[in-house]
Amino acid sequence: MDRCGIQLGAIMIKVLLVEDEVLWQQGVAALLMTESDMELAGTVDNADDGEVFFEAIQPDVVLIDWKIRGSRDGMELARTLERKLSPKRMILVTGSPAEQIPEHPYFYVPKSRIASDLVPQIRACLSHPKAPIAVNT
Repeated sequence: MDRCGIQLGAIMIKVLLVEDEVLWQQGVAALLMTESDMELAGTVDNADDGEVFFEAIQPDVVLIDWKIRGSRDGMELARTLERKLSPKRMILVTGSPAEQIPEHPYFYVPKSRIASDLVPQIRACLSHPKAPIAVNT
């Protein structure tokens, strides 16, 4: 361990955040900073940049806002990334109720539950990449 209490040589979980609201970007960044084995490897505010950053950083997990601004929404980005990353390694985050989200194979965390559910969901999708979808409502 180093003097900050971080285990040296530990595997870091690289997370890409695709979120267009700065407040949520900052909140997720602050939350992930509390985890010694997670790093926010990139933050972008639209699906097109999300695809480019995905190729550049090869994250372990992608957090995607469903109703992101731009030419494509988060669901379209997730479907594009499925060719390169297991759908179980993508987590949709949204303020919309679960019943409004079209059927999908991704993990889901409501924005109202990010503080309590996001980190466990990241760990779950890495531990059980083929496990059934866990929907937190």
